[in-house]
Formats: sequence, C-alpha cells, structure tokens
Amino acid sequence: MKIQLLKIVILLTSYMPLKVAHCIGVFIGWVYQVKPSKMKYVAGVNIKRCFPELNEEQQATMLNKTLIETGKLLSEMGIMWGRPAASVLQLVKSVEGEEYIHDAMSRGTGVLLAMPHTGSWELTALYCARHFPMTTLYRPPKLKGFDSKIRKARQRTGAELVPTDVKGVRALAKALSNGRMAGLLPDQEPGKGNGLFAPFFNIAAYTTTLLPRLAIKYDCQVVYAIAERLPYGRGFKLIFRPASDGFHDKDLQQATELMNRDVEELVRLHPEQYQWIYKRFNTQPEGEPFIY
Repeated sequence: MKIQLLKIVILLTSYMPLKVAHCIGVFIGWVYQVKPSKMKYVAGVNIKRCFPELNEEQQATMLNKTLIETGKLLSEMGIMWGRPAASVLQLVKSVEGEEYIHDAMSRGTGVLLAMPHTGSWELTALYCARHFPMTTLYRPPKLKGFDSKIRKARQRTGAELVPTDVKGVRALAKALSNGRMAGLLPDQEPGKGNGLFAPFFNIAAYTTTLLPRLAIKYDCQVVYAIAERLPYGRGFKLIFRPASDGFHDKDLQQATELMNRDVEELVRLHPEQYQWIYKRFNTQPEGEPFIY
C-alpha cells in the first residue's frame, strides 16, 4: 500500500509546474519545522556540530531553511522521476564549469563525477547521462517494490546503473579505462572496512575511499557536480568544479581528506540545500560516543 501511494504521489506531482511543487515543498518544510521528528533532530545535531561559529539563533534559522529545502526536494521528486526527460532537462537554466568535463574527456582518461547530496542530485545525474557516456553506482532503496521505478527513472537519459558491490566497482573501472564517465556519491557513509576517517566540517567523518582509489589508480580527472536549486521555482543551476590540485599526488588518507574539503567548499555555497537530515557522522572513531 505504501509503495502504491508513493507511486501515485509521484505521478500526480510530475504534472505540476516546478513553482507549484516547490510551494508544496515549502508547506512540507513548515510542517517539519513545527512538528518534532527524527529528521528535524538529526539535521539540528548536524548543523550545531558543523557550524559552531553560528549562535543559537543563526543555527535555528539555518535549520528552518534546511527543512524548507528538504520539503522542496521531496515535492520535486515526482518531476525528477516521472516527467519526460526532455521536460526535466529544460529546468536547467545555466551551467557553470562544464568545460572541465569536456577537457578531461578529450584526453581520453575518463572522468570521475562526484555528486554530493546538495541541491537536486537527481537532476545532476540525468543531465550528465544525457550529455556524456556515464556509468554510475546505484544502491537499491529499502522499499524493494520501488526499485524498478527508480531504476527506470534514472536510466531514461542513458545512464548505466551498476550495483554498489565488487561487480559495480569493476564496471566503474572499465568505464574509466574506456575514457567514459563514472559517477558516484562522495559523501555517503561506506560499509565497514571500506572507508577512512577524514575531517568534514572539522569533524571526523567515516568517508568512502572508492573515489580517491579509482582516481589514483587510473589517473583520471575528478569533477564535482551539483544542481543548485534557484529561488521561487525558477529552475536549477548546474555547477561543475575540478578536484583541487595535487589530488593524484597524495596517499589515500590525504586524498580522502582533500575530497572532503572539496565537497565542503561546494556545500558552503548554499549550506541550507545540503542533506543535513542524513546521519553523516553515524560511525564514530573508536571510543567516541554516538552523536544521534
């Protein structure tokens, strides 16, 4: 029943103009503001720890803005997953830094596309898969009956989705070897034994090492990409940025730390659009208390 309801919601919202969907998202965010929830609690903990330079009032303001943006994220899912691809891509109003990808692709070294959880990462992936040959990691949702819907939506602009296992990693490596684009999420907690602790907003965060491992091994260009949500439902701005200099010359620990610093710089552009509702610091260094 829950799966069918979600499918109906996605179908209905896919027909809405983005402005209308985002108005609904603002209302959803307002409900999150006034109603106690695990989502609100986690976001509050993250913001308090990551922005100690802000006073309590400023932290509360950022939390409220974050919940509004989370509401917009939810209300735009129907558009991202259910609307024809050409219509969705028309929501991209400007693109900054795409030349970094074209330059790297022209060298035939392949491109590692890192898509942090900020803005509309669904749109980022759809846009890149339409313009470049792209293989990307995919973790099936907990609602198994929803898997086929998401896979169909994410593959409709040409992306090749591969599982988050050894087979999927091999597919990414093959894509890079063939000068293609490989997409992954740089800020999702990896499984035990697949990461290192590296500072993120000056907090030890258990971080995936897959991206730096692939970058170092295949000497490929790393490019970060986000889709910034424009105000008043006007659309989105895509931003591409190359990894900081020296990424390939560092050891794994240093490269992982550099990756987190690069992601942090992107998040700070519009911190309220980051997914603070995610338990980014769920895994703590040995001896440290659980923060959530």
